[in-house]
Amino acid sequence: MCNQIIKIALAQFDNDLNHINRTMSKIEEIVKKASQKKVDFLVFPELFLTGYDLLYIMEKNNILEINDERILSLCQMAKRNDISFLIGLPLRIQNIVYISALYINCEGNIEEIISKNYLYGMESEFFTPGTVAKLITIKGFRIGIGICFDSAHSEHITALKDRGIDMFIGSSLYSRGEGEKEMEHNFSQISSKYDILSAVVNYADKTGNWLSCGNSSFYDKTGHIYMKLAECKEGLLISQIQKDGTVCKYV
Repeated sequence: MCNQIIKIALAQFDNDLNHINRTMSKIEEIVKKASQKKVDFLVFPELFLTGYDLLYIMEKNNILEINDERILSLCQMAKRNDISFLIGLPLRIQNIVYISALYINCEGNIEEIISKNYLYGMESEFFTPGTVAKLITIKGFRIGIGICFDSAHSEHITALKDRGIDMFIGSSLYSRGEGEKEMEHNFSQISSKYDILSAVVNYADKTGNWLSCGNSSFYDKTGHIYMKLAECKEGLLISQIQKDGTVCKYV
């Protein structure tokens, strides 16, 4: 099919750290707003449901299982608003704990569970790495997914590229200072080296003890940013992507 178009939104927001129910209310507001803007696929930052505070997550056992009522509520939210989204959370599967993201489709079904393959720093003290680079398919677009540090590993991107992805999106947390430079380097390299569009979504200002650099962005195939949100600014960054045959570009 020629001239397929998808509208993708990066949700650069801060959550209510470690207060899942209050964050759920904020997620619903964001989902409604994206739906009103006719977004097809909405992407939240890493561990957005709980926030990135590893010690608190473990101390309070703030880890979800797939049958958790709050996950059911997220599925109902997707169906009610006719929108697909990716939401990050700590997830226990068969007594193993992962840094994960759920891809919930617009019919309210969990279509894919994606877990972080390359853990960073003290994450390895608490979490088990995933083992598979995963992609999602929506409206004919094959979108490779990475959770933060995954994007720094060429093995992860190569595995996705070999499966024929049209673009790569990172659900991330990058801090201010060196983190901002690392983020732009990683995604510029992904796009230019692999000849694909890419995007990264980040927290707006703060989560846990981390100060985020914001700057959620879309990158063209040359590795240049064509859309970006500023540091500390909450909002949706929306881009339309067009696919004509095997050619994928932003419009």
